[in-house]
Amino acid sequence: MDEHLKKLEAFAKEHKLLSEKLKIGVAVSGGPDSVFMLMLLNTLAQKYTLELAVLHFNHKLREEAEDEEIFVGKLASSLGLKFLKAEYDVGAFSRQNKLSIEDGARRKRYEFFYESKTKLNLDVIATGHTKDDVAETLLMNLIRGSSTDGLSSLKPKRGFFIRPILCFEKQEILNFLNKNNIQYKIDNSNADTYFKRNKIRAELLPLLKNINPNIVDTLFRSSLILAEDSSYLKKKAEVEFIKSTKITADKVIIDINNINTSKAILKRVLNMAIKRLLNSEYNLSFRNTERLTKVFTEDKNLSLRKLIKAYRKNDKLIIEKL
Repeated sequence: MDEHLKKLEAFAKEHKLLSEKLKIGVAVSGGPDSVFMLMLLNTLAQKYTLELAVLHFNHKLREEAEDEEIFVGKLASSLGLKFLKAEYDVGAFSRQNKLSIEDGARRKRYEFFYESKTKLNLDVIATGHTKDDVAETLLMNLIRGSSTDGLSSLKPKRGFFIRPILCFEKQEILNFLNKNNIQYKIDNSNADTYFKRNKIRAELLPLLKNINPNIVDTLFRSSLILAEDSSYLKKKAEVEFIKSTKITADKVIIDINNINTSKAILKRVLNMAIKRLLNSEYNLSFRNTERLTKVFTEDKNLSLRKLIKAYRKNDKLIIEKL
């Protein structure tokens, strides 16, 4: 275990994930990744005076879900840790809201995490994403078309969520658990190639490994590089946003003569403007971002039904909420 602890500590130190007396909610599904993460964090708890709580969300999508919930509860109890659980019929929720099962599950799961943070007064919540998850997410977003933000979306830290085992590959985790006879559960739905992520994992990645046996590590490093670039561009865009933009209750006014017109920066400024105007995390599609950019560069008008309208007036770009 020592080498795995050292690896986690080095990664956590590099990305500032752990500090003394931190209250951590550990998201545990019962699968190998989250069990591995819990074991390592629990071992480090004394050294860092960490206060851990185990969080489990039952999506009620599979018969095995009840057994997994019981397994995680017993695991938390055996380690002397607080255990907080919740359940929701994600299938019904997804159908009612016309969402994919994956999207519906993620929404309800993270809703539970936010509630858990408040209820237990947590500092951070740790999720068990791995290098393989980074590789799969990068490929999935690349295939459907994405910016550098999307290609580097699985970062070591985002808000109060931390991903302390992002530096480990899946096989490395399985080898450790099996060698030490640590029990975990297997979600058989992960083998269903109807889901895009599973198809990438089962079919595309093995093909890429024939070309580059270290493809998972290569994609992981690429994602970190893209994350650095994305962070730099975001900071530059924030400076330009503050310098050039005024926001009222129903409109954004951008000074055309006082903004960096580089497309990489301009598109980010426009997206920031939309998010703050609508007070949401709404992301403009590639097509609509291009259309809004043309309002700025070519003096065209734009109307996105039920969202915004944008036009130029003298040396100002005005975006109004509808």
